[in-house]
Amino acid sequence: MLLTEATFVSVDLETTGLDVRHDDIIAVALVPMEGLKIRVRYAYYTLVKPRTYRLKTMKVHGIAQDALQHAPAFEEIAEELIDRCDGFLLGHCVHIDYQFLRRAFKEVGLSFKRELVDIAEVEKWIGQKTSHRPSCDELSLDALISRYGLREHYRHHALADAFFAAQIFQIQMTRHGVLHLEQLLDQIKNLKVCDTPFLV
Repeated sequence: MLLTEATFVSVDLETTGLDVRHDDIIAVALVPMEGLKIRVRYAYYTLVKPRTYRLKTMKVHGIAQDALQHAPAFEEIAEELIDRCDGFLLGHCVHIDYQFLRRAFKEVGLSFKRELVDIAEVEKWIGQKTSHRPSCDELSLDALISRYGLREHYRHHALADAFFAAQIFQIQMTRHGVLHLEQLLDQIKNLKVCDTPFLV
């Protein structure tokens, strides 16, 4: 399949922590892409009411507990999220977001399976092609934002970070002339780099 024919959804979550087993989603952002075209008009963002809240994580995401009081529970938006997550899930350390989503969907009785494209893994593959092995620090979202000349604003807001990931992917593919989706997926399938929380 040509990359331009594929459908992607750049996803970013804010959560009460990084423990997939016990922490909860508190914000979801989705930015759809048709090929490498970012469909900003159809971006989606919502807060999500968690079962529990950890005050210490507020310094990362800036979402106060009061702001979540009238937010929908995950089960209220689950069907819409599945409809909106049409295509490959794209993101920075997207494996972590995917694990949170799969658990949340499972808890409301829904199955959720998608193929993933991680921009950090793509960057690692690009490094191998260009004889530069990026360090973990160079694979952070902040580092990628800087490397690709994007203007940093509203970091750790889910919608901003999902948009950053979409833009970075767009530039990665364009600069390095990737034409076929299968080529990309085959190259990054063994390049897992986002098992460590500090990468987010």
